[in-house]
Amino acid sequence: MKIFYDAEGDILEVHFIMGKPDQRTGISLTDQITIFCDFSFQKTLGFMALAYSKLLVLPELPLEELSRAPKETQYKIKQLISQAPLNRFLYLNDDSVGIKDVHISELVAQ
Repeated sequence: MKIFYDAEGDILEVHFIMGKPDQRTGISLTDQITIFCDFSFQKTLGFMALAYSKLLVLPELPLEELSRAPKETQYKIKQLISQAPLNRFLYLNDDSVGIKDVHISELVAQ
């Protein structure tokens, strides 16, 4: 796992599996949160959160962007969010998503 944080832009980017950009697709959950996975939506490769520090203090955000995807895709993405490794960082609450305040020591212990 590789974690990148741009303090100036307040952008958190986490890569679970490094791979070629042409072998992944991005799915926006909200305007601020995008996850990256394989084309069959079976494996999470990483995610990016814009305005990360602000997301930490906000309640859950509606899955507005994901709601525009086909129902089957929505189901597969929700499955990915509820499984490791993505569930270490994000959580679902009905049709909303929240971001967890994860400390490096917690990641190392898992």
